Amino acid sequence: MIRQGAGAIREMYGLTRGLGNLRVMLGSGLLGMAASGLLNPVMPLYLRSRGLGFQQIGALYTAGALLPIFVQPVLGALSDRHGRKPFVVGLSLVTSLMVPAVALVDDPQPLAAVMILKMLLSRSAAPVSNAMVADFAPARQRATLFALLDATSNVVFVAALFASSAVIRALSVAGTFFLAGGLFLAGSLLLLGLDEPARPRTEAPRGAGAGWGLVLRGLLSPFTYVKARPGAAALFLWQFFFTFALALFPTYLPLYAVELGAPREAVGPLVAASWLTYAFVQPLGGRLSDRMSRRVGLIAPGLAGMAVMAAVLGACGWLPDGAALMALVVAWVLLAIPDGLHRSSASALVVEQSPGPSERGRFMGALGACAALASVLAPVTYGFVAQAAGIGCAFLVSSVSLVLALGCVSRVREAPSPATPEPAPVAALTPTSEPG
Repeated sequence: MIRQGAGAIREMYGLTRGLGNLRVMLGSGLLGMAASGLLNPVMPLYLRSRGLGFQQIGALYTAGALLPIFVQPVLGALSDRHGRKPFVVGLSLVTSLMVPAVALVDDPQPLAAVMILKMLLSRSAAPVSNAMVADFAPARQRATLFALLDATSNVVFVAALFASSAVIRALSVAGTFFLAGGLFLAGSLLLLGLDEPARPRTEAPRGAGAGWGLVLRGLLSPFTYVKARPGAAALFLWQFFFTFALALFPTYLPLYAVELGAPREAVGPLVAASWLTYAFVQPLGGRLSDRMSRRVGLIAPGLAGMAVMAAVLGACGWLPDGAALMALVVAWVLLAIPDGLHRSSASALVVEQSPGPSERGRFMGALGACAALASVLAPVTYGFVAQAAGIGCAFLVSSVSLVLALGCVSRVREAPSPATPEPAPVAALTPTSEPG
């Protein structure tokens, strides 16, 4: 696994030769993924040990996902006006310092406030980071580069997951928080080396209300884009349904596996097996996408394959005990193949629909708001379905959401907009790498 990751990094360095900014973003992202992998297993248990109940933890994560719906478009619009580097570096630094702060707070209410603010800052910064990458990334071999970036990040994340138990034993939970905070801080300081390219900036309107007008335009950006560009509606809906479908798996796949008879100690390797399959398939998907005339030709089969595997996962609950767990394992690993094949192609398709640098941040913020809305609605929906009809039915709902995403993305026009001078990549479409 480490050898595969090192090979992917070498290949990316070849693709980014002469592009120092991309290499800075790569190094910062890998440090962040390593820190996230260390914190992922311990964060819910830590919150529980500090006196937060299950409902309070759920409300905490809901608030952390709800607020970015409104903040992301505003930050994106502000970055179009004032430049992206101050937002990217500043938000990253503040968030990294809040990770060790979590370990210093014992009282449940201040701890919840710190966690909500940390999630708000980290998730709200994502569209600005995506827009900044889009400002300077190359157009050639776009999907291949996306695939290698994502695959390497996933390999680092899984390696950190496996190392987390040993790190926690050696350093204690508090020490693990400080180590992760140090990794996040190192990644944030690395971002100081970014050289933001010169780009046209929009003129600020005259008058005392200009700042608030910019904020209002940011908040309304999802609606204004849909009104001005009918094709954008399909793109935004695809982002919503795809994020909604993916939100099921981190929480309910482990619960489903245990319900079907998997030993608790086997859940981690089961989840990791799909992650590794996904990471190793991605470079192939990126190369295929760059050789195809239409990216939807790879995206549509990818979403269809995911929908079929999600439906099989849902049907596992009705199989006999012995066959149910085996079918779940096979379907979960196979789901990673169409996902890995199409994900970088989908990222490239988003990039080719993005406007020019003068409003790219606002566009990425609007897209991020759609994903944030899905992240808020999905846990409530899946919780209700799982409680009322069983976990298997929740996977069927996820399958339906993937089918809806397929229908939406098939309506996106692939020809770049005339207003797009040099399309460039988006760093990530789902907020999965924030601290904790």
